[in-house]
Amino acid sequence: MAKARSWFLGGCLVVVLGMAFMFFLGRALVVQHVPEDAILSVRFRGALPEIAAHDPLSRMFGESQLSLRDVRRALVHAASDPRIKGVRVRIDRFGGGFAEAEEVRALLERVSHAGKWTAAYMDTDGEFVPGNLEYFVASSCQEISMNPIGDVNLIGLSARSPFLRGTFDKLGIKPEFLGRGDYKTARFMYTKKKFTPAHRQMLGWLLDSLMDQLVRGVAANRHLPPDTVRSLIDQAPLLAQDAFKAKLLDHLEDWDAFCTRLDDRQHGTARPVGIDTYLQRIGRTGSGPEIAVVTAVGAIMRGESGKSMNPLLGGQIMGSDTIARAWRRVRKARGIRAAIFRIDSPGGSAVASEIIRQEMAKTAKKIPVVVSMSNVAGSGGYWITCGAKEIVADPATLTASIGVFAGHLNSAGFWTGKLGVTFGRMDRGVNADIYGSLQDWTDEQRAIVNRMLDHIYHEFVARVAASRHMTPQQVDAIGEGRVFTGEQALGKGLVDKLGGFDVALAEAKRLAGIPAASRVRLVDFPRPVPLWQRMLHRRTDNAAELREALAEMQRVLDGEGLQTPGVAWMPPIAVR
Repeated sequence: MAKARSWFLGGCLVVVLGMAFMFFLGRALVVQHVPEDAILSVRFRGALPEIAAHDPLSRMFGESQLSLRDVRRALVHAASDPRIKGVRVRIDRFGGGFAEAEEVRALLERVSHAGKWTAAYMDTDGEFVPGNLEYFVASSCQEISMNPIGDVNLIGLSARSPFLRGTFDKLGIKPEFLGRGDYKTARFMYTKKKFTPAHRQMLGWLLDSLMDQLVRGVAANRHLPPDTVRSLIDQAPLLAQDAFKAKLLDHLEDWDAFCTRLDDRQHGTARPVGIDTYLQRIGRTGSGPEIAVVTAVGAIMRGESGKSMNPLLGGQIMGSDTIARAWRRVRKARGIRAAIFRIDSPGGSAVASEIIRQEMAKTAKKIPVVVSMSNVAGSGGYWITCGAKEIVADPATLTASIGVFAGHLNSAGFWTGKLGVTFGRMDRGVNADIYGSLQDWTDEQRAIVNRMLDHIYHEFVARVAASRHMTPQQVDAIGEGRVFTGEQALGKGLVDKLGGFDVALAEAKRLAGIPAASRVRLVDFPRPVPLWQRMLHRRTDNAAELREALAEMQRVLDGEGLQTPGVAWMPPIAVR
């Protein structure tokens, strides 16, 4: 039966692949080249992953997702492509982070500096939701248009931190989390009901830095004084008409009028070309010397990369086995001149972080490795940078968080007091229950946990000190869990340069002795998984996720509690 099912699935896959071949053969016959007078059309409508697979099946079934790497490649090529006269950008929703918004802005400005026009359109800048990042991206274009019915929700930045202590108190659960540093605030999510002074101070300096970057960027691009921009932010939300009068918008028009006006600018001869079509026509691989790109996204855990069902982790997982294997493959590959380590991670497991760091450091002894930080590279996400030749961070990257924490939840009061569930207990070994969740730690167990945390923090500080040419005392003075923006981290000596992927690429070329003007071929490790492979593994993946969820539930029922993200994890900081 199983063999027959395999044959059936294989036959279906052959049919689908054949359909995909015919689909793209037909498209290739229709669109052979980019017109001599073309307008590149880019649309942001949601999440912006770091990298995505673009295989025939993905495009055939409409699952081809725009990624930040796609945007970069298209805009970099468009800046020097004489066929591209200008770039029009439609922004429905920008689902990337603050650092990603800065990278897109820099790419659009690159097109403008090449002597081509850029124009942005929004139906509305948020609709009863913040529109800070959407407007931030739009403002990098030479002109901004909006539907007259829209609003500008450039309302300033807001950050919220959840505290679970009140819920635990109601449920009869007693949290105990130990940490190194008053600023290692991840543990306070479990133990406090409000900000500690250090937590409030740190969140304050992060918001101040990001707000300054937002104001400076908008002011420079809109040719307005920074104080005027701050005043307009305090008056927002603004109706489109009011934003137009305040010079935040250049045109009030709908999408058709926007497109018609841009066509008239080119005397009606230019044809719009979508970004996906443009990338197909110019090719995706590039040529020249090869530079590896190791992309590492998500919370750091031992094992393979994937997705987690754990409610505290959620989303993507950076598996130490997957990323370590990628670095080994980089070292074995022929012709790789340098590597870029692209990181977007809040950290997680200290052991997994060290496994990844070790493999990266081995590679860095053979070829130059340049770190490129995206939205977040904190705690374990910073640990894995130690040993790279250079670190490049976006000004808005959230980074550092050099500190550790660990703890547990005593949920006996919940099980017995709320549900009437009791547990029989038998132990062999004084500390057999040290990782359990049905009792408080003893003083001796608390001392053991503190020694473990001291050891991990010492190792973390030592690696940063060696990598950044500091003393452990200097690292400790800026450590203790403190989170900085990339702009602040530069002043602390924790990063070497500010900028996005292209700045890291320029540094990698320089360190590898590749001329700055030379084209290079970027080789991805690990490679994005195409749709046909995801289709084959989807049932297996779903079963694995179900098993993980059941195992998580079983751990709770066994009195072990929920698995925490790891000792090298920074607090979730969401700013919009």
